[in-house]
Amino acid sequence: MCLAVPSKVVSVDEKHFTAEVDVLGNTKKVGIVLIPGVHIGDWILVHAGQAISIVSDEEANASLAVWEEILRDYQA
Repeated sequence: MCLAVPSKVVSVDEKHFTAEVDVLGNTKKVGIVLIPGVHIGDWILVHAGQAISIVSDEEANASLAVWEEILRDYQA
């Protein structure tokens, strides 16, 4: 089972096959070797530090809503 989190691409380093992403308000560097053609502003799914798919704004927002609900319930 894969629990990938939607992340917004804020910068791309094509030389090193990495991107900086914003995930739930935190930034981190992830590998993008598995999905060529990533651009700033894209939503990607990240699992274990690797981008595994590009997703639409609609898919990302729906998934983020579920993640936020899970995190809210966990913190309660």
